[in-house]
Formats: sequence, C-alpha cells, structure tokens
Amino acid sequence: MTPFDLIGRPYRLGADFVSRPEGDCLSLARFVLKSYGIRTPEPQRSWYRRLRRKDTQVFRDELERWGEVTTDLRCGVVALCQAENGYGMAVWFENGWLSFVGSEVKWSTIGGLAVVECYCPRK
Repeated sequence: MTPFDLIGRPYRLGADFVSRPEGDCLSLARFVLKSYGIRTPEPQRSWYRRLRRKDTQVFRDELERWGEVTTDLRCGVVALCQAENGYGMAVWFENGWLSFVGSEVKWSTIGGLAVVECYCPRK
C-alpha cells in the first residue's frame, strides 16, 4: 500500500491504516512519514483520551515535542490545521496535503487547508 492508496479511505478515531481500511489523522501522518523513512512516536492512549474529550490541543502539544516549526514545505512536513472543532493534522505529499476532509482522506492544494503551522522532524 502507498500513500496514494489512502485517498478516499474513511475516518475512524483510533484506527490505523496498517491493520484496518479506515484511520485517523495521526495514522495518516504516520503512514506517509514512514513511507519517507521518517520515524514518529508511537501513539499513546493519553492522546486518544484527550481527543475523546474534544481536546484537539493534543495535536499542537505533540507536534511541538516531535518537531520544529518550518516554512519549508517538503517531504516529512506535518501541518497543524484549523478544523471545524479545533485542530487536525495534514501531511505534505506530492506538492500538496493529505488530510481528512469531511469523513475521508483527500489530497488538497497548498492553499486548500487552513494551515496554522508546519512542523518538520527535529534534527
């Protein structure tokens, strides 16, 4: 499976594309980053507990731990995006963003998402 194969896949909080047909924005970002050979932290139950309480600040908190702010859009960049109910994540792929738009994975142009900040892995 490649990142292209994720387009159109449905959303499900806590699901992982490796073992299921659906996933969430964390599993989307991890899958794409892994395809580039970039390591990411293992998901923690505490992250999902926060998300179930609608605490989307967890995205910013964990992105700040994992990476550093960047303006250079390239492979390995994850965006913190403004979503309807707080924040979400998108990942840079093929000169655009892969993210959940509505209830499925879509590819968007550079200006197609409300990007708050971008992060790249710490060196």
